[in-house]
Amino acid sequence: MNKRKSGIIHTEGDDLFYKVTGNGIPLIMIPGGGGDGDSFLPLADELDGKFKVTTYDRRANARSTANKPINFSITQQSRDVLAVLNAVGEESAFVFGNSSGGVIALELVKNFPDAVRMAIIHEPPLANFANDPARWLKFFDDCYQLAVSKDSGKVATKFGMGVMGRKTIAPLLSDIRLKIYLLKEPKQAGETRLPQKLADDIFIKQELIQVTSYIPDLEALREHKDKLIFASGDWTVKNKVWFAEVAKKLSQETSSSYLARRTYFVHG
Repeated sequence: MNKRKSGIIHTEGDDLFYKVTGNGIPLIMIPGGGGDGDSFLPLADELDGKFKVTTYDRRANARSTANKPINFSITQQSRDVLAVLNAVGEESAFVFGNSSGGVIALELVKNFPDAVRMAIIHEPPLANFANDPARWLKFFDDCYQLAVSKDSGKVATKFGMGVMGRKTIAPLLSDIRLKIYLLKEPKQAGETRLPQKLADDIFIKQELIQVTSYIPDLEALREHKDKLIFASGDWTVKNKVWFAEVAKKLSQETSSSYLARRTYFVHG
């Protein structure tokens, strides 16, 4: 495994942990729910011959801090991307955002278009753009209400299985493959992790509703349509998973490109 550089950037009250893999064209990858940048390391290793890949843990996740968890904001999350990008010496980059990371990437394009060379928005979980929005808005609200009264860790499991729309072992197999891959990954300085229970609690109670009910600024996105590619994995398309439909619909709404290709199975 190639040697990586790691670092921490302090911004808006929290420390964000990041890693840089390779040299070349700058690419920053925004993780989805769970917020752990290491989920992208297998892909980063494949790209490091051509790209300088920056991966990072979103605030209140993994090795980044959660000093102000009640202040979750998608706009702030977009500023976090810019802060990490600047910390690694770049003013602009290609952007890949998965799931809720894709929602953050949409906000980044709106707020900081000059920092985005091209953004791939992978399977954004925007309930209002689903074929059955009422169903998914209710599902996410049920998750939130359950978290308020019960353990958020159990709700996170319900959420993870529920968003796929069917019972499947594909997420489990993907998670196992990633864990095996990361066994080779040496620990970097500053790798103190948040307790998983705290991260789950913040995700369900602070992030979930804001992300899934987010309404993108379609007019602003149309102005930057040449910088947008909406994408779905072939597995989600084949199995008619709802957020694959969202990606295609948003590409049509913004007159942007759409891709459905074989991908690493990423979700969250």
